Order: sequence, then C-alpha cells, then structure tokens
Amino acid sequence: MIVATATDTAYVELTGVMLASLADKAGGSFDRVCVFCDRVSEEDKTRLAAAYGFDNIDFVDMSDDMVRHFAARPVNHHLSRTAYARILMPLSLSQATGRLFYIDCDTLVNASLAPLADLPMQGFALAAVDDIAHQVPERHAKRNRDIGLPDAMRYFNSGVLLIDLEAWRAQRLTERTLDFIASRPSLPMMDQDALNGALQGEWLPLDESWNLHRRLEKGIYTDDPAIWQEARIIHFIGQVKPNYTDCNHPARDLFLAYRAGTPFAHAPLKTRFGRKVEKRARKLRRFFGKLKRRLFGA
Repeated sequence: MIVATATDTAYVELTGVMLASLADKAGGSFDRVCVFCDRVSEEDKTRLAAAYGFDNIDFVDMSDDMVRHFAARPVNHHLSRTAYARILMPLSLSQATGRLFYIDCDTLVNASLAPLADLPMQGFALAAVDDIAHQVPERHAKRNRDIGLPDAMRYFNSGVLLIDLEAWRAQRLTERTLDFIASRPSLPMMDQDALNGALQGEWLPLDESWNLHRRLEKGIYTDDPAIWQEARIIHFIGQVKPNYTDCNHPARDLFLAYRAGTPFAHAPLKTRFGRKVEKRARKLRRFFGKLKRRLFGA
C-alpha cells in the first residue's frame, strides 16, 4: 500500500507534522509515501524528509500536465489547487498497483494503517468516511442538491481516501471526476463535490475514526475530548489550523508535541492577522495568474 499526500508552500509545516505522526504511529504498515508538491522548494523537501525520518519517501513535483488540469479549476482562500491532485494520483502513479491511501496534510495519524491493507473493498474503487455534514440532515441535503445528488445519498469527506488503483482506473474515475468538474464549474466544495458527484454513492463507508473531523459550534468544539484520543486519523478541517495561535482544537497539544520533534519546531506560530495577510496574498496570486493566462494563454 502506498500513502500519498499533496502540499504547497502554504502547507509545508502541516505536512511535516503529519509525516512525523505517520512515521511514529504507522511506520511499517505501508510500502512508501509519496508527497506531491506544488512549487515546494528543495530546502522544504529536505525539512519534510527530516520530519518523516525514513527513506521510503518520494517527492513528486506536479508536472506541467497536472498543473494544466488545475489551472482553470476553481480555488479559494482555503483550498488550493493541490486539492485536485488526489484526482490524478492514480494515473500519475501509473506503475503502482494495489491500494493507495490518500491523506490530507492537515491531519495526524494516530494508529497503524495495517487494517486498511486487507480491508474487503467489496468491488468498490474507493472507501471513505461520511462528511460531518451528515449529522445535520438539512445541511447534508442542501449540499447534495447543490451538486445534483439525491437528498439522502451518502456524501464523503475527501480528506482521507482508500483507493483500489485497478478498480479506479478500470472505472475511469479520474476522467469521470474531471468531466463532472467541467460540467459544473462553480462547485461549492470543489474536488470533494466532484468526487462525490462522479461516484454517485458508489463507495464503501469507513468508520469515522479513520477521518475524525468536527466543525466549530459558536467558536468551540462541543464533543467529548476523549474521541480524539481514540481516533485513527485526526483531521483539522476549517481555516484555523493547529499551527495558529488562536486554534482551540482538542487535539492541538498532540499536534504541537509532534511539531516539537520536526525541523519546524521553532517556527513562529501563525496569527489571525497573518492568516488575513496570507488570504490576501493568495487572492492576488490567483488574480495575476488568471490575468497572465488571459493575456498570454499560459
């Protein structure tokens, strides 16, 4: 089984901490890890490799062909074009067989991945965890309607995906997902909506411990903090990540403990003001990128 993630310059630190947790909790339960990189410097790749600590790690620079797929796709201040990389990974890793375990970089691995290697896939190309929106039926139904799915159809969170590579390729899921994006250029949740739209409920549900994620309710996390200790994968969804000074996530201390053992240990934590600056900078980069493509067709 291959583990894969994707990152860019804004998420290098989070990726490094995730890799440290992967090495600590799941080392030996997979063959290698592939980190897809969008304009990540060689210096940062060295830091990521040091955070992971083992030699079964590969860095895959997103090719010009991959980037062209994403160039016209919608992005926003929270989701970058690396979010689309998971759609192309099964084709980009063309020599890989068996299973691909995709994991977002804003996660922590808290258990061995060995159970996933032998999990019966029942003919499905993908296994995933229900998105947290399913706990609020009205929100779930609206999300489905926004992308043309029946109100009650299951909808998964794309931050953790177990993929049967042969089944994925045979069912042409990359092509089907890209076609879905092309037919609906204003998807609210972008790649996640597109994957759900392409699969139309044909996926295997995983226990939520494989992608435990919660939204803030009036600025706080209301669940019993003990659930995070039992989670196999902790997913820090939302804009306020655990390397921000104003993060109050129950698993933040665990994140900081792993961070302390990485090359990012002494980097200043980001602030709310810094988040606003980053948001504005990304907007400007997207604006000038679109302007360049419009003027020069690049």
